[in-house]
Amino acid sequence: MGSKCDGAPRNCEILRFLGEHHTRRCAEEKITGAKAVTNAMAVGLVIEVWRNGPVESMHASRRGPSDAAMFAESTALHEKAIEVLTAENVVYALFDFEEHLLDRTRPWAGTGGKTLRDLGYGFLGQYSKHVKERTNALASLIDHTCVQNPLEVYLVNKALMFGRAHKGMPRWPIIVERIGALLADPNHPAWYEDGHGARALAEMPQQTPPIDQLTATLLTSPFTLPDEVLEWLSCHLLFCAGPPYSPVWEESL
Repeated sequence: MGSKCDGAPRNCEILRFLGEHHTRRCAEEKITGAKAVTNAMAVGLVIEVWRNGPVESMHASRRGPSDAAMFAESTALHEKAIEVLTAENVVYALFDFEEHLLDRTRPWAGTGGKTLRDLGYGFLGQYSKHVKERTNALASLIDHTCVQNPLEVYLVNKALMFGRAHKGMPRWPIIVERIGALLADPNHPAWYEDGHGARALAEMPQQTPPIDQLTATLLTSPFTLPDEVLEWLSCHLLFCAGPPYSPVWEESL
C-alpha cells in the first residue's frame, strides 16, 4: 500500500496491526472465499454497531429483549448486514442499516412484535448515540489506504474477537450439528446436568419442527422460528451446544 493514508492516524495504526495478522487468522478459522469473508464481516458489523453497546443494558433490564430475542434479532440483522456489505455503495448502505436499527416502530425478531420503543425504555438516547457513532466510524474506514480492504480487516477481527460461534461463522454449523445430536439423545453426556435432556424434550413446544427441519432452519434463518421455539432453544440447547458449552465438546470446536 502507499505510504500516505489520509485516514485518522490512530485508525491507521489499528488497521495496520490487524492487517499483519488478518490472512493467518482467517486461514486458522477457515474463513476462506468471498462468501465466508462476507458472512464473517456481517457478524462483525452486527457486533460493532448493534450488539456490543447499550443493547446489552437493554437486554439486562426488565423490559428488554430476552436471551432468545437477542439471538433471533442478531441473526435477522446478520441478513441485513450481508445486504449492506454486498451493496454497490457500501457507505450509503451503512446509513440505511443505521436507519433500520434506529426505527422505533420496527418489530424485533423473537419478541412477539415488540419494537425498539417497547424494549429500549430508558436507553433510547444511549442506543441511538452508539449506533450513529459506530456507523460513522465504519464509514470513515472505507477510504483508508494504509491496508487493503480496511473494512474487511476490521470487521472480521471484530467477529473473531466476540462472535466466533455466531451464525455466519464457520463454527456455527458445528453448533447446529450438536443441537441435533442432543435432541436425538436425551442421555447425551453434553447435556448440562442429569435429567436435562429428558426435561428439554418434555418441554419442547408443539410448534417445534422435526429435528432435520429445525437444524436446517437454524443454519439459514433462525429468526423465522416461532418465538416459543426460540425461547425453548435458548433455555435448553444453545448454551449446551455452544459457548459456554459442556467440556464434552471442547476438543472438537
